[in-house]
Amino acid sequence: MIVPGALIAAAALAVPPADPVAADFTCGTAGALRYGVVAGDSWFDIANRAGISADSLLEANDADLDDALHPGDVLCLPPEAAIGSTCAPGAGTYTVRSGDGWFAIAGRAGVTARSLLDVNGAGAERVLFTGDELCLPAGASIRLGDAGSATPTDSGGSAPGGRYSVVSGDSWSGIASRSGVSMRALLAANGATAETLLAPGDEIALPAGARPPAAPAAGNYTVVAGDSWFGIAAVAGVTGRALLALNDARSSTPLHPGDVIVLPAGADTAALREREEGSRTVTLQALPTQGPCWYGDTWLDARAGGRRHIGVDLFTKRGEYVYAVVDGTLTSRSWDQPDRSAGNAWWLRAADGSATFFYAHLQDFAPGLEEGSRVRAGQIIGWVGDTGNASAVHLHFEVRPRGGDPINPYPIIDALGGCNRDTPYTQPGGWVPEPID
Repeated sequence: MIVPGALIAAAALAVPPADPVAADFTCGTAGALRYGVVAGDSWFDIANRAGISADSLLEANDADLDDALHPGDVLCLPPEAAIGSTCAPGAGTYTVRSGDGWFAIAGRAGVTARSLLDVNGAGAERVLFTGDELCLPAGASIRLGDAGSATPTDSGGSAPGGRYSVVSGDSWSGIASRSGVSMRALLAANGATAETLLAPGDEIALPAGARPPAAPAAGNYTVVAGDSWFGIAAVAGVTGRALLALNDARSSTPLHPGDVIVLPAGADTAALREREEGSRTVTLQALPTQGPCWYGDTWLDARAGGRRHIGVDLFTKRGEYVYAVVDGTLTSRSWDQPDRSAGNAWWLRAADGSATFFYAHLQDFAPGLEEGSRVRAGQIIGWVGDTGNASAVHLHFEVRPRGGDPINPYPIIDALGGCNRDTPYTQPGGWVPEPID
């Protein structure tokens, strides 16, 4: 059976599709692996790369050769498929557990989410399945549950010097030094040894006489439009708690463009710069939907299955026009099918190659358009709906500079007003659509 819209992790063949995905699929055959279909795949191509026959691949999926494959579909691979670990020699690995997510694993490993994603060739939207094996980047130090690594404990529950929440980059010696106590006293207060691993978010006890340790800092960051505390923390690969603590702030503390905040040690400052620069290089020639509309900054908000929200949701009336935001080519189309979370969806690549855009949950597609169709900015490519896993009528819209990892589209959209509230855009041929009642 071909399952639409699902994605596997940690398979050598897998190149993660960018549309929203489903995480609850398992293959029925013991030892079977999963593979996420990408653009350009065919039954013979997948079978050849997996070292199996096309017949065995078709049989494993109860499929026929004329069954169409779509980007985001998940296939079962027979146990004999040659899918191995792609980790570098000597690299550590981690087996995904129930409830795990990229940012949680990175935090416990003391590395940035970006470095964890990069070493696994993944994007932030890639879904993790229980039992998947991930590669760990250099410097990772993670507690593997049943691997026997000790975790800090406060013997007796007392903390005469107070308590401290571990942040990325912390070590026993560093905390002791900043607290003005000996490392031996700190270890004794927690029933730990120098080999006991520390993970961001751990609460440890401080011995008597300790002063509150200042968290190490990685530098400063200037807030831009659309930023939030937890959005910054997620992109930087640090915990929201650590970021708030270092800035003596609460999650309700407002952030304004131009504010300068301090980043905890281990923060991925390059990722923050890349996101900011990426938002400056993408220019929209038209807005993605007709208005009025309502929207907010939900970038990297948690979603089911360990996913993060990597777009902006524009809420408007059912049937409002959906527009091409630039001159370009419709490179891929996804049809609404059971378990395909994106529903009806388009991929649009800018003519100058500057960005790729993803539209999801469309009610329907504009007639006469197909994969490969060239469109003009402002041209109607569909209508707003609630197909896929949408809980309300809206357009999900993503921006990917140069076709790479997504960036927060909220600042780009918000700077232009979100949606077209004026007369609908003039269409090819010169006609102007009637407003939707």
